[in-house]
Amino acid sequence: MKTEMITGVLCLFSVSAFGQVGINTQTPAATLDVAARTTGTSTTTAEGLIAPRLTLADLNAKAAAYGASQAGSLIYVTDAANGSPAGQTANINAAGYYFFDGTAWLKVTTGNAGGSVSSNDIYNGDGALTANRTVAMSDKTLAFSANPTGGTSHFTVDDTTLSVDALNNRVGIGTNAPSEKLQVDGGNMFMHHDSPTLYFQSTIPNNSSNSNSNNGSVVFYEGTNSTAEGMYMRHVNNPTNYSGRNFLQFGSIDNGTYNPIMNIANLSQQVLINSPTVVGFDGTIFPKLSINSNVANGAIQIVDGTQGNNKVLTSDASGKASWKTGILAAPSTTYTWDNSGASGTLGYYQNYVYGPYTVGKTGWYEIQSKWRYIQSPSSVSGGDQGVGSVWMQINTSGNNNMYALTDAPLSEQPIDETIVANQLFSTVMLSGRMLYLTSGKNYFIHIIGAYVDVVGSQNFILNYVQ
Repeated sequence: MKTEMITGVLCLFSVSAFGQVGINTQTPAATLDVAARTTGTSTTTAEGLIAPRLTLADLNAKAAAYGASQAGSLIYVTDAANGSPAGQTANINAAGYYFFDGTAWLKVTTGNAGGSVSSNDIYNGDGALTANRTVAMSDKTLAFSANPTGGTSHFTVDDTTLSVDALNNRVGIGTNAPSEKLQVDGGNMFMHHDSPTLYFQSTIPNNSSNSNSNNGSVVFYEGTNSTAEGMYMRHVNNPTNYSGRNFLQFGSIDNGTYNPIMNIANLSQQVLINSPTVVGFDGTIFPKLSINSNVANGAIQIVDGTQGNNKVLTSDASGKASWKTGILAAPSTTYTWDNSGASGTLGYYQNYVYGPYTVGKTGWYEIQSKWRYIQSPSSVSGGDQGVGSVWMQINTSGNNNMYALTDAPLSEQPIDETIVANQLFSTVMLSGRMLYLTSGKNYFIHIIGAYVDVVGSQNFILNYVQ
């Protein structure tokens, strides 16, 4: 009996001339070649090669037995819960095949997808890096494609550090549920470069019929509703009544309505301010434009061709401003030219010169004047009866021809033609205007009277300002 068993076992082995051992084969193809027996055996006969089976506790107990000479040893861990992974067994956390690399047991990838057995195959299961890794792409590309039907986090880095919503084509930084193409939560955005640039490009064609053709906006608001209240900056193309122009518009958002405050136009390089009146809780009305500057005498500079030394900015009836003489401050010194109540006669279209007058101090002077004229139609012929007109200017020339003076007039203002018939009429010509006069220089007041017969009285005062 024993002889037959030994004979049967020996039949299973075959040793080649090259020192190779075969099991179930007489022609081994490797150092050890185990062939499956597919004929002459029962269908219940199992085939295969079983590595030594141990538990985690077994390996911990045999730690001293494994060293560099045992590198390449293959085992199967049947139970990874009956001990604590440590040292050589630090990587054993589940049942499966492990091999010894000379210092530690490493898991053999099993390929399980979704099972309880962990795998280093990240395509089929979760894995953990055991060291730093570098992907050298060279001229190759690395792409992640997805076709999700739900969810918002299809590619993430540390959950909310970076999250890609592939379903809605959104990217979140600081959030794993972005609601816009790019949403940044809980931090600032910083651009660092020699000349950093942020571009907003519109693909919508120009539309001159759309008064609010919005080609890009930056909106500042609090809360979750951007249409409630806030401030905005946007590019408006072809606004109403400005066809062909572009505005950089700044404004406020009130109950969903965009209200422009300032427009910067590119065609004529204009800055247009159109803001509502702002009233504080205490009734204070805030200015339309407030400039706070620590630059002495240099907070504002307006150069339009009318600027000059010691001029002030004034406006006309439509609000257009230019540099002219104007009221600066309350007077401190008064110079009176001509006596109040002095009477004389202004003839038909004649010019008169009063002076010379001098001032004792160089500086700005405010004009205060009141002139009273009597029209007597008995001395005026034809259709000119009952019409009065007077002009006045101040000059450094005593020439009585008002419009042929050697020096340009310092100031000039007409009285509109007034219908008067044997009546007295008055004017305050040039009152409130400013003149810059030099001490020691002679000045003359020039008057031209058209259809005016008698000067009832004349009073002219210069108040020194500064």
